[in-house]
Amino acid sequence: MEKLGTINAREEPLQQEVGTHTPNTLNLGLVGSMAGNVILPPKSPVIHVDEKGVEEVRQALQACADLGLAGDAINKTSFSLPTCHVMLDEARRQVHEGQGFVIIRGIGLSDSAQNNNNMFLGLASYIGDVRGTQDKQGSMLTHVTASKSWTVPHELRHGIHTNTGLAWHNDMGTDVIALHIRSLAEEGGNTFVASSWTIYKELATSYPQVLELLCDPCWPIQVSGNPPRHIVAPLVQIYNNRVYFSADPGRLGLHPVTAKAGLSSSIPGLTTSHLQALETLSELATKHRLMLDTKPGDILFINNWALIHARDSYKDPKDGPGRHLVRLWLRDSELGWKVPESMRVPWEAAFGPNGDGYPPGVTRKEYPLAPSHEYKPPKYTAGSAAFVLDDEDDVNGGKTEP
Repeated sequence: MEKLGTINAREEPLQQEVGTHTPNTLNLGLVGSMAGNVILPPKSPVIHVDEKGVEEVRQALQACADLGLAGDAINKTSFSLPTCHVMLDEARRQVHEGQGFVIIRGIGLSDSAQNNNNMFLGLASYIGDVRGTQDKQGSMLTHVTASKSWTVPHELRHGIHTNTGLAWHNDMGTDVIALHIRSLAEEGGNTFVASSWTIYKELATSYPQVLELLCDPCWPIQVSGNPPRHIVAPLVQIYNNRVYFSADPGRLGLHPVTAKAGLSSSIPGLTTSHLQALETLSELATKHRLMLDTKPGDILFINNWALIHARDSYKDPKDGPGRHLVRLWLRDSELGWKVPESMRVPWEAAFGPNGDGYPPGVTRKEYPLAPSHEYKPPKYTAGSAAFVLDDEDDVNGGKTEP
């Protein structure tokens, strides 16, 4: 399995909290009946917006433009959808309590980057009303692309800013991932999902020792690169009869930059047993994977606890923009899953201790319209989701366009 990056959760082992279960005490039949424990493939995940809905979106965009609204000012109130909101509420419930993901299709793209951002933010606010910050710079939107204007070698970039494949992972720290498909690759670049619940069941029946290790709060997860700092936490948790996955191989263990420089660090490396468990997890995710058929203009929402995801490598066309997705991290204050204590550290870094979207140290929020023109290599980055480990690093690769 491709090793990318990792993160930890607590510096001391955790006590089992109320509502949690160990693999030996879990009732698989009960968990399987709980809302949000996903079995794939689901019914069609595509929700088509009809002509009336498209017109409502157009009118909402015009209203925002007339008032000069953007960024934080875009919400369900300012981006009013008189009838289309019913369809979006069903999508919200499917993400949190049903099949775990939906694709909104039919609205298309605008020639205006600002309109595309506003449309994305407006529709996403109906799925999750709280947005998570994706770095200490306050980046609320991340441009997932390998811009043709960048000259920095791929090995010095975030994983999301290359055309290489991304291993099976969760975006550690968010409830819901929203992806706006701006353009696609010529070949490859497919997004895959696999059910945490389905993987858990097979682990419980066929690989119980692996499952026990994944549920053990012994995994070192990086939370800071300078100085190196980590927490220890489980990658799999049963809480309130739901299966939670929070795993990104690239945030686990000693950071490669620290190891390569020969610097001393308190962060332990992964053991052979850790690596074998991650390999088994990857193999089962691949076995049960579902490839998502996305098109330009689609908006994809993924329950980040209930599903694990990956990307294959891709080739961009010689002409045109190439693969370009824009990412939001979301939480719904009504339907959002309660976050286990063992998984709160990365989550609080995005949403704050109270889950209100205001983490400590973030003084402003940025909604870049495009990727940075020049790419600044990060000092420290970890994980397939491009989690940054240094306050000076920007998840968009440098100074972003306002």
